[in-house]
Amino acid sequence: GKGSSAGAAYIFDITNPASPVQKAKITASDGAALDYFGYSVAVYGSIAVVGAYGKGGSTGAAYIFDISNPASPVQKAKITASDGAAGDNFGYSVAVYGTLAVVGAYGKGSSAGAAYIFDITNPASPVQEAEITASDGAASDYFGYSVAVSGTLAAVGAYGKSSSTGAAY
Repeated sequence: GKGSSAGAAYIFDITNPASPVQKAKITASDGAALDYFGYSVAVYGSIAVVGAYGKGGSTGAAYIFDISNPASPVQKAKITASDGAAGDNFGYSVAVYGTLAVVGAYGKGSSAGAAYIFDITNPASPVQEAEITASDGAASDYFGYSVAVSGTLAAVGAYGKSSSTGAAY
């Protein structure tokens, strides 16, 4: 193995939901102990995005896989934040829809948090399009703890906002 808590993700065929069939186990090509690869996963069509928030001292990373052949997934790219730093936890949450991937980094900036939008039209060459933060962001908001995307809209959760009352943006 790649060390304790390196992590893995599994691909299942659920054509028959009552009898799912495991097709593959996937790991990061550069997997290491405490990466937590597989903590977050998202699938759209033939693309899987897998978060590894512990990578590089919890700077974090996310990986893009082509799963068009579910029995033989192919790692296409590793993505990181352009301004990533230890403790950001980039990849704690991931979402994918069409040609967009959203990756949360709730630890960014004293845990105010951030989310990143990537164009994955070419999964082998993802492009960071934007880093988004809450307009009223503050330390310990944990913006980016959860993310979702559909069409041209993204939603980002910040459970620590307002003394842990929480908010979504």
